[in-house]
Amino acid sequence: MKALAALAVSLLLSTGWSASAQNRVNDKDIQIMMNNIKSDSGRFRTAFNNSVKKTTIRHTSREKNSKNLVANFKARVDGMYRTFKSTKKADTALPLVIDTASQIDKFKEISFDEATNASWAKVKTELKQLADAYGVQDTMT
Repeated sequence: MKALAALAVSLLLSTGWSASAQNRVNDKDIQIMMNNIKSDSGRFRTAFNNSVKKTTIRHTSREKNSKNLVANFKARVDGMYRTFKSTKKADTALPLVIDTASQIDKFKEISFDEATNASWAKVKTELKQLADAYGVQDTMT
């Protein structure tokens, strides 16, 4: 009876391990995610800079500050990408990228055009996937 119970527990545990191994993201998938977020963050920055010119914050210090924040975000994404390419790790850079993204995400009170909103949604989705892959807490809303 004990042997049967031990076998049942063993089967349950091995099934759980193999299921979790299938959900784990491999380096090739992360490389693809990194490429995507690098290019999509550049598209977002361009769309953001064009869109902010048409908002109520144009010609104010908020315009300058928001553009600087988006430029900083892009620089952090690029840095994370370079780090990953050389070390295959992003666990130290990713929290900084997510923190900056959380600050950008607070711009919701500003009305951006549809292209900017769609571009940002795509970047956020990619960041959430990377955060999940690395087990990093996502602080974006």
